[in-house]
Amino acid sequence: MAGVAFYFGGMEALTFAVAGMIALWAFVEPRTSLCMCTAFMMFLFVFFQKEAPLGEELPEEFFYWGAGLALITAGLCGAALFSREVDWPLIRKRMSAPASLVMAVMLGVTLGAAANGLLLGNQPFAVVRQLFGCMLFPVYYFVALALFRSSKDVHRWLLGVNWAVALGALWYAQRLSFASMARGIYFREQSPLTGYAGAIGVIAFANIIEQRSIWRWLQAVTQATLCVMAIVLMGNRAALASLIVGSGLLVIVVVRRRGLTAMTLAIVLVAGAIGGGFYFSNRFLESRGLGGDIARRFIINVSDDQSFQGRMAQMDAVMSTMRERPTLGAGMGSETRFLTPTEGHVRVTSVDNGWGYVMLKMGLLGLAVFIVLMASLLRESFRHLLKFPAGALRANTMALLGVLLYGIVVFWSGPAFFHFTSAGFFGAALAGILVLSESRTEFPDGRCAA
Repeated sequence: MAGVAFYFGGMEALTFAVAGMIALWAFVEPRTSLCMCTAFMMFLFVFFQKEAPLGEELPEEFFYWGAGLALITAGLCGAALFSREVDWPLIRKRMSAPASLVMAVMLGVTLGAAANGLLLGNQPFAVVRQLFGCMLFPVYYFVALALFRSSKDVHRWLLGVNWAVALGALWYAQRLSFASMARGIYFREQSPLTGYAGAIGVIAFANIIEQRSIWRWLQAVTQATLCVMAIVLMGNRAALASLIVGSGLLVIVVVRRRGLTAMTLAIVLVAGAIGGGFYFSNRFLESRGLGGDIARRFIINVSDDQSFQGRMAQMDAVMSTMRERPTLGAGMGSETRFLTPTEGHVRVTSVDNGWGYVMLKMGLLGLAVFIVLMASLLRESFRHLLKFPAGALRANTMALLGVLLYGIVVFWSGPAFFHFTSAGFFGAALAGILVLSESRTEFPDGRCAA
C-alpha cells in the first residue's frame, strides 16, 4: 500500500499512507502505535526533509508532516476513548493527580491563547497551526496516561523510541560523516532529529549509570554514542549543551541516591565527557581540517556569534510585546519583528526561546501555569525515585527525569514542548513519570510491573 502510494503520489501520498496505517493500527495495538508515532517522525526527518527549518517561511514538507501527525493523533485518541483495554477507574485516579490537573489547566490556557489570537486579528492559519503544535503536548500526555496500563508499558515504549531515534541518528551520522570526508569540509545539516537525539542521549546516560544488565548497558552506550555523533555532525550547540547539562543534573541525583561506586562512575563519565570535549576542541581549534571546523562550531564568542545576537534581538521584541500585553500575551499566530546581523529585518511567528514563546503566545498566565507544571512533574519524579531499589523501575524513572531536565534546559533554545515535531514525544514521556510513580514491584528479570 505504501509503495503504491509513493509511486502514484510521491512523498506526500506516502506520508499519508504510512500515517493512515499507524492510525488504523492504533485500534488494534494502541501502545505500539504510540511508539510508532515517534518512529514515524524519524522516518520523515531521515527521508523527507528537503530544507532546513530556518527563515521566515515554513518548509513545504511541514504541512503534510503535520497532516500525517494529525491523522495518527486522531487514531490514538479514538483508541484511547474506545479501547477495551483502557481502565477508566485507573484513568480517573491518574487524572486527579496534581500534575494532570495542571496539565488540564495548560490545555485550557492553550485554547484561550488561540481565541485571544483570533480576537486580536492574527492570521487564522497561523493561529490554527500553532494551536495544533501546542495541543499535542497535553493531548499526548493524556493519551499516554490512558494507554500505559503499567510501568511495563512505559518500559516497552522507552525501548522502542530509544532505538527509533538511535537508528535515525545512525543514518545522519554516517551520511554527514561521509559527505564531510568526501568534500573535505564540515558538511552539516539542521534537522529536528537533534532534539530527540539529545533526549535519548540523556536516557542512555541514565541507563549507563543505573542498568544492572550488561546487555542493556551496552545498548545504552551504543545509543548514547550514536546520538552524540549525530548532534556533533549536525552542529547543534543547544542540543549538545542541554544533553551535557541534563546528564550533569542526573549526576547530582545519583550523588544523593547511590553509593560511592555509582557516584564515582557518574562523575567520571560526565567529567570525562566535558574535559575530553574541551581538550580536543582546543587542540583542533586552530586546525584547518574537519576537526577544526567542528571545534569552531562549538567553541564560540557570544559577542561575535550572529545566531546568539539574533536570538537576543528576538527576545527584546518579545519583551516589548509583553509590556503591552502582559497577562494574556499576543495570542497564537502573533509575530515578532526584529533586526538580525545577517538577514536584516525579520518577521517570524515562532520564537527561538521556549520561555519567550510561552510569554508571547500565552502571556504571564501561561508562563506561570507552565512553571507550575514543570515543578509538579519534578516533584513527582524525585518523590518516588528516592524510594525505588536498583533495577529497571528506577532506571526508567531516572531516564524520564532526565528527559524532563533535558526538556527544561533545551527549552531555552526553542519551544520543544510546543512544536509539533517533538511535543507528542515530551507529552508521552512526562505521562510515563506519573505511571511509574504508581509502581512498587518488578519482575525477577528486572522488568517493571504495576
